[in-house]
Amino acid sequence: MLSQRIEKLSKRVRDTQPTIDLDRARLITEFYAQPSMDNYILRRAKAFKHYLENMEIFIDDDEQLAGHQGSRVQSVILHPDTTKWLYDDFDTLDKRPSDNLAFRSEKDKEDLWEIVKKWRGNTFGDFASSLIDDDTKKMIEAGVLTHGISNQSTMNHSPDYDNFIKRGYRYYIDECREKLAAHKINDVYDMEQEIAWQSMIIVMESIINLAHRYADLAEQKAIECKDARRKEELLTMAENCRTVPENPPQTFLQATQLVWFHHLAITLEVSGGDHNLGRYDQYMLPFFEKEAAEGKTEEFFADIIHEFKLKIMEMWNIRCYAESVADPGCPLWMHIILGGVKENGKDACNELTRVFLRCLLDLQTDEPCISFRYHRNIDEETFRLAIKAARDTGGHPAFYNDDTAINYLLQLGFTLKEARNWGICGCIEPHVLGKSDFQSNPGYFNPIKIFDIMLHDGYDHVTDTLMGMKTGDPRNFKDIEDVKEAFKKQLQFFLSKFVDMYARTLAGHAYTLPTITGSTLAVGCMEKGKLLQQKGSDHHYTAIAITGMANVIDSLEAIDECVFKKKYISMDELIDMLDHNFEGHEEKRQMLLNKAPKFGNDIEEVDQYSYWLVDVLDTEAKKYRDAMGGVFTLVIATQAYNVELGKLIGATPDGRLATTPLADNASPMAGMDTNGPTAVVNSLACCDPLVPASGMLLNQRFDPTVCAGEKGLDIIETVFKAHFLKGGFHIQINVLDDKVLRAAQEEPDKYRNILVRVAGYSAYFVDLSEEIQNNIIDRTIQTGC
Repeated sequence: MLSQRIEKLSKRVRDTQPTIDLDRARLITEFYAQPSMDNYILRRAKAFKHYLENMEIFIDDDEQLAGHQGSRVQSVILHPDTTKWLYDDFDTLDKRPSDNLAFRSEKDKEDLWEIVKKWRGNTFGDFASSLIDDDTKKMIEAGVLTHGISNQSTMNHSPDYDNFIKRGYRYYIDECREKLAAHKINDVYDMEQEIAWQSMIIVMESIINLAHRYADLAEQKAIECKDARRKEELLTMAENCRTVPENPPQTFLQATQLVWFHHLAITLEVSGGDHNLGRYDQYMLPFFEKEAAEGKTEEFFADIIHEFKLKIMEMWNIRCYAESVADPGCPLWMHIILGGVKENGKDACNELTRVFLRCLLDLQTDEPCISFRYHRNIDEETFRLAIKAARDTGGHPAFYNDDTAINYLLQLGFTLKEARNWGICGCIEPHVLGKSDFQSNPGYFNPIKIFDIMLHDGYDHVTDTLMGMKTGDPRNFKDIEDVKEAFKKQLQFFLSKFVDMYARTLAGHAYTLPTITGSTLAVGCMEKGKLLQQKGSDHHYTAIAITGMANVIDSLEAIDECVFKKKYISMDELIDMLDHNFEGHEEKRQMLLNKAPKFGNDIEEVDQYSYWLVDVLDTEAKKYRDAMGGVFTLVIATQAYNVELGKLIGATPDGRLATTPLADNASPMAGMDTNGPTAVVNSLACCDPLVPASGMLLNQRFDPTVCAGEKGLDIIETVFKAHFLKGGFHIQINVLDDKVLRAAQEEPDKYRNILVRVAGYSAYFVDLSEEIQNNIIDRTIQTGC
């Protein structure tokens, strides 16, 4: 049961129209208007200090945790110094179909426009765009790839909360001061170190001072408060904000406040999401056990957990118009990790894990992302509770396989002890908490678009542009091996372009957009006197997101079966039909759909292509290093980009019509998996789940009638265990029928709180565009094992 306080907070967050907050845009612009000879890193640190000292703050009447992104509930900060798109998309901010914002007044809108005009041509986004050539820009426009981290920070911060919660900022500030006191400058690299330590001190002191501002405000409100209970809460808040994040917390509430202040600061400093909240049920456990032994009830802890979740839910990372459509619902991908194993390999599930899962059943929020780590010795009661939460609440948590994730991380050079302490950054990508400088958003790489270009000998027939290599006229190909060889050459060509684009962008961050707050709690940075963008972390790597996997697999099988083996049609006929979107050839399109077996049905002759495709991409990616010297891994994931990228692709040999959505993530094409969920996971296992070391995202949708009660939990558990037994890394579910979702489309106000799993995140169904709503509805409904 929710307390009245949490019910009020939840309603306020959900029902308040998000409005644009000008503070950050105004204050950062104001600071950079002043002349300075400071190094760009010190300048960023001092700009952030100026912002935190002058931003307007408030305390909600019902909250116990202090801190918001802006000056009111659901305020949205913007980053005109970073985002090139803000000028081009300015008029869409309050007119978007998804993630729609509002201005408090016409004057606010006019003031922001003046700020945006001042930054035009001088943002990081402008700089990133200048780094890539015209040919690559054409590839982006055509949907071959996307340009990641071009209007945001290098993101994906995974703070070392395990140690921070025992220390507080003062410990790290003292460490920096000690290093500075002993430091001598003999060369330019020594100066870099001094600047890094100075900048870290400035940022940490500024966050402490922000907390003290909240303490002052809480004390002032307490003086004015007539309600004795609320007065006591405000005085407690003031005490907490004077204690943390400067010093180690002493209570469960203080520990949560400490984590919240640091996480808030990361998002205030630079644009970008995907910041990991770590293993909450592990680092919070000592505080939980101490206060539980003193008589604190589950309701007490649940109240704090609920408010913490609502704090995350209220955050915004606003994107350009195109991305707001491609990834609607403003996903933050801020994961809280539950379960898994400890450093010694023993089960880590505990009573706090179960309290948190029960909290999911009482209050559903789209953020943060809740991720549950499964292993073979998992506590069965906790695992069943996690499945029940996912079934009954809109997809939280998502489920991950400890064994597979740990194997991934061992491949990347982590020790076993380190690898066991993993979490999720980005969509589904595993990394070691506090010890990884990981990038999940170099961009999306789109093999099915490249397949279409291969079928036209290097031309993109949609834009009528020679874009790829000349790999031969497919009409002359003799068998499927010729197709694969030509496709492989095109993949190699475009991947080299992708890597070059990303390397330039990543290198650009090091000289324009350092993430100082993120560097303070990343192991290696403070020790070396280097920020993350200066290779401060010992471990750096990048995950390339691969889209439309099932479409490539099904297209290869369709060509092999219908053109080469059975000779139902010639290659010339196929290409002509594709060029005309099957117009006048619906019967042959149905033949491609139904005569050729499809991925997701546990059919070896089809699934062999999944292994081949992933192996080719992985082998090619491993030939390169990113701008930090890190390796490239693969993540098979599209988020909701399968809809937007599909609009840029003509008809494909699997029978898909032009401009329609691609397969989502690593899942089979919608409606093509007809042999049940176990067949789906068996097909996915043929890819060799240990190859794409940043994971494969699998969406599954179950019939709510079949999955009801304990028997329903049995069915879902059977599928999960079958998937993980075969090395599968990830699976997430929606348990909603078409009738409910169609009703929500017709009367959204009656269904405002229905959550659905979109990709690596959940969103409120009614907040999604109709296209993405329909794409979710089109997913196959599984009715058994």
